[in-house]
Order: sequence, then structure tokens, then C-alpha cells
Amino acid sequence: MKRDDSFEGLLEYAMRLISRSEVTCSQLKRKLVARGASRRTSEKVCRELEESGYIDDRRYCELFISTHGEYGFKRMKVELLKRGIEGDLVESMVAFDQEDEVGKALAMIRHWGPDLEMEKAWGRLSRRGFSYPVIREALRRTCGEAS
Repeated sequence: MKRDDSFEGLLEYAMRLISRSEVTCSQLKRKLVARGASRRTSEKVCRELEESGYIDDRRYCELFISTHGEYGFKRMKVELLKRGIEGDLVESMVAFDQEDEVGKALAMIRHWGPDLEMEKAWGRLSRRGFSYPVIREALRRTCGEAS
């Protein structure tokens, strides 16, 4: 079967992709270009799908944030930017709240159990994008609970 690289064929291909999972406009453009579409055509396909509501970077952000609660503020921002979400949208969607971050870090430490060494907890939280002050505060509170 011959591949259809016309606008309609690329639109159909894009619809198959987005029916499998939520994607950002940037991710979809990359996939279309990798398939052989011109930059202009990939932008036209994305615009068409955005206007009809099939792709929405704001919706993608909301879904990503709601399903990646284990990420700290820094990692959440980096992951969304890597997926091609514009910086202004990321800034408006990912707000830093010190107490919320500490609460998430504390919940993770509790989940990992009381036998986890402090250094290992520090490393795990750091890799998940929690900042130094947040990790320090969460570990301080954890030590306070153990006393």
C-alpha cells in the first residue's frame, strides 16, 4: 500500500497519532516532518487540528501535570519544555508553591518507608526535580517525625 503524503493523507496520519495519545503541536509537527512533510504543511495540519480542538497544548499541560505528581517544580517545567510547550504557557501552568512542594516531597519520603537512608532520599527527590531548599525542609520534617 502506497503512503499518502498529500495534505489529506498527512491529516489522516495525524488523526491516527492523536487517537492513540495526547500530543503537543510541536511533537506532532516533528512526527509529520519525519514522515516527509514540509515544515509549512506540518504547521497547516497542526493549525487545522488546533482549530478543530483535536490538539491543545494547554490541555496537554493539564493532563501531564495531573499524571506526574511525583515531579518537582523544576522537572515539571523541563519536561513540558522538552515536549515543545511554549515557555509562557509553561510559566502560567506550573506555579511554584513551597509548602505544596514540601508536602509532595514528604509524601514521597513516607511512601519509600522509614528505612530509606537520608542520602538516598535526597538523590531520589533531586532526580525528580525538587529544589535544594525543598528537599532540606522535607528531610528536616521527616527527622522531626521520627523523633
